[in-house]
Amino acid sequence: MNVKRFVAPTLEEAAKDIRKQLGKDAVILHVKEVVTGGLFGFFGKKQVQVTAGIDGPDHRNNSVDRGGDEKQSPLLREANRHLQQLGVSNRVLKNLQLTAQMAEKQGNARTREELLMQTFRASLHLQPFEQKRQQTLIIAGPTGVGKTTTIAKLAAKAMFEENKTVSFITFDTYRIAAVEQLKTYAHILDCPIYTAYNESELIDLCSRQTADLVLVDTAGRNYLHEQMPAELVDYIQESASCHLLVALSLAAKAEDARHMLSRFPKELVNGLILTKLDETASLGTLCELLYSEALPVACVTTGQNVPEDICWPDKEQLLKWLTGGD
Repeated sequence: MNVKRFVAPTLEEAAKDIRKQLGKDAVILHVKEVVTGGLFGFFGKKQVQVTAGIDGPDHRNNSVDRGGDEKQSPLLREANRHLQQLGVSNRVLKNLQLTAQMAEKQGNARTREELLMQTFRASLHLQPFEQKRQQTLIIAGPTGVGKTTTIAKLAAKAMFEENKTVSFITFDTYRIAAVEQLKTYAHILDCPIYTAYNESELIDLCSRQTADLVLVDTAGRNYLHEQMPAELVDYIQESASCHLLVALSLAAKAEDARHMLSRFPKELVNGLILTKLDETASLGTLCELLYSEALPVACVTTGQNVPEDICWPDKEQLLKWLTGGD
């Protein structure tokens, strides 16, 4: 097992160093406060020392249990109960619980919400999605995740709130209903819509658009068995204004969502669209994705109504959801 010890001023900074050096699958083994510097034990600086490692699942389970027998305060018990109710995997749960334990020892949290906030800030990737004035967004993802409806919501926001021009391109010629649905939205919003029947046509259409925002609706492929066409991958990588967003359902199992995302080239994905927040009673999938993937959340959909049921959460909104707030 590759084990390393990290010392940092805060737990959040230590967690970032761990992810950077050991990767997203690293496991926290032990946490404690240490005093560094000073003279003869005086005037030292309090810091956080975190021992972390990465190896197979057998080592993980044995190691993370070392701190489980420590007596927990009522505050920590409340936080751990909330973490258990999220429905995350055992590996992620153990790491979150150990992080909460360390955060509680630092003594800055007075309520369960504050302790959970500190835990999530230190453990999760919380990045803003960068929106540019002019860009092409290719929306990919599995069948039934709600890509076409989400595209209509994105278009309405761009037009009515940001005063942008918008055009649609549909690359979903397998489902006639999806094409007709997008044509209906284009007619209502008075936007041009184009149809591409192969990768070459799609690339040509994208390169000729002059609208501020170009939204591309792709076919709902089974990405567990298929991959993105190489020609399209090359175009996205070479184009500075073309970005790939992967749509995933928060009502899906976390393991399935992460496995689906792994089918896309890691360097190609610019952000996530998370759908069906209203269709799940557990935020385990959201927590797992933010824990394991260093990708910004572009938007979250909360229902079928167009254009209302969509939001663009910042870091604080994501944390509120995970801690049980509105």
